[in-house]
Amino acid sequence: MKLNKEDMIKMLEINQINTDNLILMRDRNHELNQKLFHAEWKVRYLTRRLKAIDPHEAVTEEELDEMIHRKEQ
Repeated sequence: MKLNKEDMIKMLEINQINTDNLILMRDRNHELNQKLFHAEWKVRYLTRRLKAIDPHEAVTEEELDEMIHRKEQ
């Protein structure tokens, strides 16, 4: 299979487009990972603060389910 100059140029253009898209997706993924990290950090911080204020208050869904289960018995 022999490729002419135009075919090679078209392949390089497609490769460049794909590379640019990959870089954009990598950057967006990094931004989303940063947002997720900060959101998780806020949740951990607020959970610790709530436990410091009232250790007996349910903070997680599991703790709330356990409190409801205890009240039903």
